[in-house]
Amino acid sequence: MEGVGGFPNLKAPRVIWAGVRENPELTRLQKNIDEGLSPLGFEKDDRPFQPHLTLCRIKSMASGRELGRLIGELKPDVTTEFKAASFSLFKSVLSPKGAEYTVLKEIGLSDGKK
Repeated sequence: MEGVGGFPNLKAPRVIWAGVRENPELTRLQKNIDEGLSPLGFEKDDRPFQPHLTLCRIKSMASGRELGRLIGELKPDVTTEFKAASFSLFKSVLSPKGAEYTVLKEIGLSDGKK
């Protein structure tokens, strides 16, 4: 992981995220998931794959601007490494109370070692 940013940007973020460095295995996993879900009726996302961890969602535009400004000033140095043992497929429903997440499936990952 490295860096902190916001979607759509830090001037008016709705989401604050920690970035995930380019990783060929993760990119391959994302493509396999897209290809596997497409025949089931899930539309492929046309946006470029931007691996990240969502840190928070922002409800208020004023709060978003202030938080984006602080992140831009402080430039937090978020760098770490971790190894994922599994991943989960979530259903995400946004409501006025906030995001509600339901785990649909958890899938273990192999490191290729026997």
